[in-house]
Amino acid sequence: MKPQTAPRAPAAAAPAPAIDAAPALLQEVRRTIAARLGVGRHGLEPMLDELGQTLARLMPGPGDARLSPEEQQKARASFAGTVDTLEDVLEALHRSGRAGNVLGWGDR
Repeated sequence: MKPQTAPRAPAAAAPAPAIDAAPALLQEVRRTIAARLGVGRHGLEPMLDELGQTLARLMPGPGDARLSPEEQQKARASFAGTVDTLEDVLEALHRSGRAGNVLGWGDR
């Protein structure tokens, strides 16, 4: 006769995927840009709004319609393209700011 073993405790919940942190991360990006460049500066708000809308489509809330696999793929590609563009714009602004400081334009 085999000795009885205690039932196993349920496994700990897996950590939330990184994508769950995306809306909070986007808000942090907005705050950082606003603090460093000013709110609405350099036309970045439309790009940030687009990122937020795409995230909302990719991560619908309870009861919201889910995208089809094809729509998800398109939304992910759109999101990646917008992030790449935002990165390029921020890098250009950073370089422009550094150049302005080197040339003595930093106070303008």
